[in-house]
Amino acid sequence: FFFQAEDGIRDSSVTGVQTCALPISTADVRVRHALNMAVDKEAYARYRRTVKPTTSSVPLGMFPGYPSPQGDVFDPARAKALLAEAGYKNAAGEYDPSTFPAAEVEATYNTSESNRATAEFLQAQWKQNLGITVALHNMEFRTFLQMRSRLDYLGLARSGWIGDYMDPYTFLSMYVAEGGENGSGWFDPAFATLLNDANRQHDPLERYRRLADAERLLLEVQPTLPLFNNASNWVKKPFVKGMYANPVTMHPWKFVYIEHDRSKWD
Repeated sequence: FFFQAEDGIRDSSVTGVQTCALPISTADVRVRHALNMAVDKEAYARYRRTVKPTTSSVPLGMFPGYPSPQGDVFDPARAKALLAEAGYKNAAGEYDPSTFPAAEVEATYNTSESNRATAEFLQAQWKQNLGITVALHNMEFRTFLQMRSRLDYLGLARSGWIGDYMDPYTFLSMYVAEGGENGSGWFDPAFATLLNDANRQHDPLERYRRLADAERLLLEVQPTLPLFNNASNWVKKPFVKGMYANPVTMHPWKFVYIEHDRSKWD
């Protein structure tokens, strides 16, 4: 899910861009981190079964040598503390869910059973762990894309991305320009500079290190709530050879064969 975040926001004290008459709470980076920390992604993965939980934008373990930075872990207590810091507290300075403007926040998604299940899980997690009820809003896909591009949503809007090629850059480059696939409204020239510097490197590992620096900045600012990477469950008989797990579960069938020699079975 994209958070609606201010263009270039890097300081949590800065108020956010508004696309309606009401203030958008997710313009505060502390609120974005809090909503992220209040979601148990391990529980979500157990619920959905064909996904892997993630805290990062670049899928973990996909690119050998890429030093994946870690994002927020599940920590409801820390989430409540951040919301209190953001001003949602009682006279004693403790987090008070009744002060959070939940009516100003929606989780908007394009209509499908899978997306609905994800949105309902988020809604239940925020209710259970933060005591707030975030409304859900679904719409037809083409209308949804136009709405998200214009930032005409309140708080959060669903997003998904499948890499066009096998490189971390495909998962980071969507944030180097406003609009298009970047439905958060966030853009930071420092982030774009880090990506450009990375792509000037001739050493692949140094390039990976600089791409990871860019992802680390992205996770600090938190314009998105990373939930999961798609995964596949599959089985094969021990005598089936030439068939291996791969990121997109596409198998070169011309190299798959039946091994009749039992001594060579897996």
